[in-house]
Amino acid sequence: MNSHAKNLAFVALLFLILFACVEKGMEWLNYPASPVMGWSWEQSPYRGEINRDDHQVNQLGLRGQKIAYTDQDKVVLLVGDSQVEAGTQRADHLPEALLQAALRAKLGSDQIKVFSIAAAGWGQDQQLLALGKYFTQFRADLVLVWPTPVNDYWENTFVDRSVTPEAGRLKPTFQLVGEQLIQVLPERREWKLQNLIDLARANAGKTQKMSMEQVYLNRWLKQLPSTVRANTHAADCPKEEVAESRLIEAYWQGKRAYTLLANEDVAHSRSHFSPFLSELSERDQYAIAVTHRLLSEIKLLTQAHSASFAIFHGYRNDLDAAFQEIKCVKQVGNAQVFAYDGSDWLRYLKRSSLQKDLISLTLEANHPLNVAEGDWHLGEEGNRLVMEALATRLAQHKSLHPH
Repeated sequence: MNSHAKNLAFVALLFLILFACVEKGMEWLNYPASPVMGWSWEQSPYRGEINRDDHQVNQLGLRGQKIAYTDQDKVVLLVGDSQVEAGTQRADHLPEALLQAALRAKLGSDQIKVFSIAAAGWGQDQQLLALGKYFTQFRADLVLVWPTPVNDYWENTFVDRSVTPEAGRLKPTFQLVGEQLIQVLPERREWKLQNLIDLARANAGKTQKMSMEQVYLNRWLKQLPSTVRANTHAADCPKEEVAESRLIEAYWQGKRAYTLLANEDVAHSRSHFSPFLSELSERDQYAIAVTHRLLSEIKLLTQAHSASFAIFHGYRNDLDAAFQEIKCVKQVGNAQVFAYDGSDWLRYLKRSSLQKDLISLTLEANHPLNVAEGDWHLGEEGNRLVMEALATRLAQHKSLHPH
């Protein structure tokens, strides 16, 4: 028995040595290639033609002016996604530039600096990590988060950004396990041999080869809560249908109480309509919980660096109003329908501990404020209206006045 045990131990040792050698070799060759994690202004998916040659970034590689201030300056930091990055706008029309000008005018002082950390497609997961990097080098008196509720909840739920079952680009993110928020990507230890085995299994017998991004996503999906929710019957939905790409335009033309046609994976919460469906799945509820926890962590990080914190949202009489008229969402492809409640994108935040940090603004115009048909983002006029309204609300904020 002793001899047999020794032989087994020797074989196990040889196996471990072989495994280590193979793993090290694959690491050296970077095979399978490690997926790229995250993106900034240079890779922005919302970079308009007008800005193809615009490489103006701050010290974090994000779009905006260089971060520089004096001891006498009051520093405001905008945190967000594509709306803050404003990829279709000129540099002098960035929200940070508009807010800086508006605050200086309201306060009668040039000693106001506004900077931003944002990129198109970011959720609060990437915003939290970027804010941590910011505070290693710079200070702020006031941190303002500009959320995009139709994006943030589902973006914070997945390891990639995509509204289809096919994986998009991977990103640094977190997982909420009980009460604990854990950073899970990039992985501290990536096993190349395991990646190769998973990739081979996924591609076995398939003509269209699967990417490593899809392998990561498939692993992630197994950890997420269920997508089961109560069914909605087509007979209970309006017959009037509006294409997602024409939502604002259809509303402005007088359409009301409609079913929206969406080319998104609504059933699995990978869509702009999660978690505002009338019937929520466990995954939708998880999306709410992890997003609010990330926002709370941003607040705690801000306060740990002696800065004030706020969240702001501009209620628009084009996009917000158009979403309020959606009664059902139909998933194009399989015609599955979901009852929808777009009455207030902030309703979950208003019920949370973050309610006291909310700044609600009202934006009204006699024409749509979006950039162009099919693009829900605010254009230059809309951004200016938001920043001027925000500056009015902030003019009395204690963080922007001498102690």
